[in-house]
Amino acid sequence: MSAQGLLGFATAVLCGGIAAPLIFPRWPVWARALWRVATLALLTLLVQRIFGSPLQPELRAEGPWERAWQQAVEAGWWVAAARSLAGVARLLLSLQNRSRETQILSDLVGAAIYIATALAVVDVVFAVPVGGLIATSGVIAVVIGLALQSTLSDLFSGIAIDIERPYRAGDVLSVEGGVEGRVREVNWRSTLIATGNGDVAVVPNSVMAKSRLVNHSLPAPLRRTAIEVRLDPRILPDRCRAALDAAVVACRLPLADPPPTVAQTALRGDGAVYEIAFSVPSADVLGSARTEMLAQVQRHLLHAAIPLAVDGLAEVPSLPVPTAADLLARSDLFGILAEPERDLLAGAMSVLHLAPGEALFAQGDEAQALFVLASGTVGILRRNADGTEFTYRLSPGMALGAISLITEAPYAVAATALTPVKAFRLDRAAITVAITGRPSLTEGLEELARRGQAAISADLAAARDHRDEQPDLFLFRMRGFLQKLAAGLGPPPTR
Repeated sequence: MSAQGLLGFATAVLCGGIAAPLIFPRWPVWARALWRVATLALLTLLVQRIFGSPLQPELRAEGPWERAWQQAVEAGWWVAAARSLAGVARLLLSLQNRSRETQILSDLVGAAIYIATALAVVDVVFAVPVGGLIATSGVIAVVIGLALQSTLSDLFSGIAIDIERPYRAGDVLSVEGGVEGRVREVNWRSTLIATGNGDVAVVPNSVMAKSRLVNHSLPAPLRRTAIEVRLDPRILPDRCRAALDAAVVACRLPLADPPPTVAQTALRGDGAVYEIAFSVPSADVLGSARTEMLAQVQRHLLHAAIPLAVDGLAEVPSLPVPTAADLLARSDLFGILAEPERDLLAGAMSVLHLAPGEALFAQGDEAQALFVLASGTVGILRRNADGTEFTYRLSPGMALGAISLITEAPYAVAATALTPVKAFRLDRAAITVAITGRPSLTEGLEELARRGQAAISADLAAARDHRDEQPDLFLFRMRGFLQKLAAGLGPPPTR
């Protein structure tokens, strides 16, 4: 084949090598790299036949147009070599499963390859000395570097982050200075972090490289945190720890493994400091878990009559231990009764103490009494017919079993003490005595019945069919219950 025929064939190969990826844009990275390498291999054979070595070509042209054609083919070989090398580099990086947002190093390597190729084309193909050009470009680079010092600092910090990879998109970070959230993107200049407030913090890479970082997603997304409470130093530690332990057990969001811990970390004249440390499965539920923990701590300390300490104050006002009447007044179920009626019921209550693991009642037991929790935590378990289970945890101040007692339905759940528990018990006989001593109590209980649906929904021991009853049906059952107590009749009437 003549020299011009080889030039035409080489030109066709060049055009095909460039056009094919444009025609088929959905080619995977490995297919693009393979096509570029194959194009380079074929083009190398043709250039060797035409010019000898492509690194030291001998351009033998009879006219200016032919010489320009030869130079274009030789320059095309250099471009094909650069594209092949850049494609292989990108393929190797993709095999390492690196995210698209953090391919700064890949982009810089590709840029360096193409710059070097451009200088080689100027020197080898067009025989223009590049020494002066490089010297001039060095001076220009110094000027540009001084003008873009901040930008270049972010750029090279991004390169360092990409090489070390202390975090990646999707990780939860705490950055020195108060920025905390999930990494959305890592680009040339900055790291984008979605905070818990719904904002996106744009942190320059130079700041990220200099700051202390805590990656909460490594080695696992499990997150451990702690809250501190400062209590009255006059209260014995055993009593404080018992209340805090019960509050921890009452929470559902913290993980049981690793277990939460309660420790006294400091003792000062104006307060004893206790730290509650616990873990959550991920940072997404951290805020909800802290809210639940603080709410339970507040509830348990209030019912245990343990006041919080005050800065600079050695003694704080003491809190009274809630009585049965106080618990009834705070109860959603009995709070609607008048104070004399609540006091009457409270006087008929008996105190019950349970050790951890001791049952308050079992699922299916006949309802003989209602209970108001004074301290500790009670676990609620219901086993359904389909084998599923429903669990809940009761805290001080909550009532249990009232609706089952009124409707004479068996307890629909099992109640077991998870910590040492103190509860007040009010059985049917005690209610009978209370009504006998104060007949007006029936009016208050009927008022409770008028709000029956809310009361049923709040009582976890009520069976499902009773929790779905309409208020008027519950009112009918309540009246039958009161008639039975007053007259000693049989079961409540049915409708």
